[in-house]
Amino acid sequence: MFSPSLITLFIVAGLVFVLYRDLLRPSFAFLGAVFLLLLLQIIRPEEFLMGLANKQIIVIFLLIGLTAGIQKNIGTGFFFRLFSQKLKPGVFRMRLMLLVGSLSAVLNNTPVVAFMIPYVKEWTKTNNYPASKFLIPLSFSTILGGMITVVGTSTNLVLNGLISQYGLPLLGFEDFLYLGLLVTFFGIIYLSLASAHLLPAREENKSEIIDHLNEYLVETYLPQGSKMHGKTVKEAGLRKLKEIFLAEIKRGSLEISPVGPNELLQEGDKLFFTGNSEAILQLIQEENGLSLPEDGYVSNYGFFQLTEAVVPASSALIGEKIKDSDFRNRYQASIISIHRNGTQLKGNIGETKVQAGDLFLMLTGKEDNRNEYLKDLIIITLRGEISQDKGLFKRLPSLLALAILFTGIIGWVDLFMAAFAGILTLYIFKVLNLQTLRKAVDLDLLLILVCSLSLGVALNNSGAANQLVNGLLYLSDGTEVMLALVLLFVMTLVLTSLITNAAAVSIMFPIAMELGNQLEQPLVPFFVAIAFGASGDFMTPIGYQTNLMVMGPGNYKFKDYFKIGFPLTLIYSTVVLLFIQWYYL
Repeated sequence: MFSPSLITLFIVAGLVFVLYRDLLRPSFAFLGAVFLLLLLQIIRPEEFLMGLANKQIIVIFLLIGLTAGIQKNIGTGFFFRLFSQKLKPGVFRMRLMLLVGSLSAVLNNTPVVAFMIPYVKEWTKTNNYPASKFLIPLSFSTILGGMITVVGTSTNLVLNGLISQYGLPLLGFEDFLYLGLLVTFFGIIYLSLASAHLLPAREENKSEIIDHLNEYLVETYLPQGSKMHGKTVKEAGLRKLKEIFLAEIKRGSLEISPVGPNELLQEGDKLFFTGNSEAILQLIQEENGLSLPEDGYVSNYGFFQLTEAVVPASSALIGEKIKDSDFRNRYQASIISIHRNGTQLKGNIGETKVQAGDLFLMLTGKEDNRNEYLKDLIIITLRGEISQDKGLFKRLPSLLALAILFTGIIGWVDLFMAAFAGILTLYIFKVLNLQTLRKAVDLDLLLILVCSLSLGVALNNSGAANQLVNGLLYLSDGTEVMLALVLLFVMTLVLTSLITNAAAVSIMFPIAMELGNQLEQPLVPFFVAIAFGASGDFMTPIGYQTNLMVMGPGNYKFKDYFKIGFPLTLIYSTVVLLFIQWYYL
């Protein structure tokens, strides 16, 4: 029979493979791995359920809710005032990185990036610069800034959650502040110098669609005497077509998008189909009452509302086919193009399975929906008027909430209580409501975090962590503490480039703890090494959600991250390891 340690290592390796190949939705992959560990009695149900009551995990969700309220209260005028000026690109990039790096030190960095993408794209469009020169710096600077405090990234809170489960002293304010400021400083300096040279200058996906709109939409109309006049879309047989779908109807000055099944068709209606052009032409040849116009409007972008959206890693759409998701009714939009990894997907859109990071280009109605962070789709097209700056008094609730949170960050009060009080402050001022807080509770994220804690427990219980540590000690001659820390940091860095940062820090935690104990050293430098290693994903879009979020809007390819991220990883690693040696050893 296989030993529990070998079985645990096999399950963890399987999870890493599934996450890397995107074979299952991450939450299901984690849940499946933990179920096997429970079934094989490597962990007990009580140990799994401890994660649900872990204070640090609850703090993550309190901070997400707090961020949503602050984001809503600050408004858009503040950012518009900062970035609407005719700045030089280098000045704009530096100002952007300093702003989001600072925000990410006290707010969850995922919604910070989601909130800022439309403003970056709007600024680059207005000033005629490619957005691809600015969006990776946006993501990387939020990652760097998130390391300044324990609340800046969920990685730090997950690590403290694991530490608390073993009754060990938590990492404090100083353990992140000094090193976080150093890596942020050197990282931003590097990005300000290298971005213009190492990042591609690519045309935006939306611009490509606009310039070649007739390749995505085929315009038809209902002539006088059409058989379809007076019928609903469903009765006319236009509801469930193969390889194509009805994206929009133009009736005089009225634009109908998305088109419902009970919409009545009228003579003179212009019907716009997207999908396989040959299938649309075949539909017309069936003489069912549709005709092609001699002089169409397809080439005129004027009346179309094209909206871009990114699929985040937490989206319920991941793994679903578009045709099975009831997309048009759920999101009031029709997809006309999907881009993945910098490339437009071919074939039938309805048959496409959604993946995290996909960029949707959609036809939407004219309603003025404010850009907000959603669990299923992140709208990245700036819509409607920019609201005026609210002024200091109206932003007072956010300032109070941030001040209260800061007392928790520096350790004056318990962080849980500070985050809780911050949310109550926003609720009292009617900035937050229960509906907004419900949206902030992401079940997928909760499952991943709780299961991540269980993985750490399993590696420790089974003895797998001990075996891995023995391998590390062998490589480091068993006495070289700094060499062991370097190997630990590099292992974490490689792992976080393949899977999520929360999973990486959870897998590496028992190894770090065992390594420190066997070397008879204080555990803090080992925990700091995996904290910064797990957050140092600059070479791939996989390990950190903000990297994945900017991939579609920036029209990036996988290699773009490695090209600019590899030198940054070397700088980041050097700073982290030298600081640990100087400050802790």
